[in-house]
Amino acid sequence: MNLSGNQDLLYAVFGEAVAPLLGGDLPAYPPGPLCNPKGLTELGVYVIDALADRGMIIETDHMSVKARHEALTILESRDYSGLITSHSWGDGTSQQRLQDLGGVVAPYAETSPDYVEAWEAARATAPPEFLFGIGYGTDTNGLGTQAEARPGAGANPVTYPYRTFDGGTVMDRQRSGTRVYDINRDGAAHYGLFPDWVEDLRRIAGDQIVDDMAKGAEAYLQMWERADTARTR
Repeated sequence: MNLSGNQDLLYAVFGEAVAPLLGGDLPAYPPGPLCNPKGLTELGVYVIDALADRGMIIETDHMSVKARHEALTILESRDYSGLITSHSWGDGTSQQRLQDLGGVVAPYAETSPDYVEAWEAARATAPPEFLFGIGYGTDTNGLGTQAEARPGAGANPVTYPYRTFDGGTVMDRQRSGTRVYDINRDGAAHYGLFPDWVEDLRRIAGDQIVDDMAKGAEAYLQMWERADTARTR
């Protein structure tokens, strides 16, 4: 992919940091699926153990399949709970292993039906000995695609104004200048629309999904506490 035609845009977004890229081409990859075949190096094994020694939380999404498998094997041998999958880059098997250890699942904030499907899968396989709560990952800082409007939202739309699931706030369509946003049409076009996105989840999956999301922070803290306890043993 040649970047020379997009110089002005790239400089505007990334500044001088992009300069080294403008002298050539980025790597070209064949059609997918693609898989990084590399696992943990000796240093990588040391790092996983060192993180657990310090009670730190290990995020598994940005590992290769092989490295994730090897990392989980190390952490299973230690019965270590300090784990999270923050935006669904893992696979079903690794997610189950992570949940069995007491890790926390935070699926990618895709369209509402996709997120509901991920929540249902995580809930169905959650070990009973740990509090189940779920997060969501937008990956906005990584320029991830945000949730589009739900297909068929017209048949069961979010109706404005609505009251937030905790009963505390009445929400109407968000306005920025003369622009009026509607989750049924615009999806989660910016961070301010995530309350509307949560209401959209409630419209199609009921109160249980937002109850589980509300427990996400406590589930995370309990996971962190278990990790810290393991560190001090």
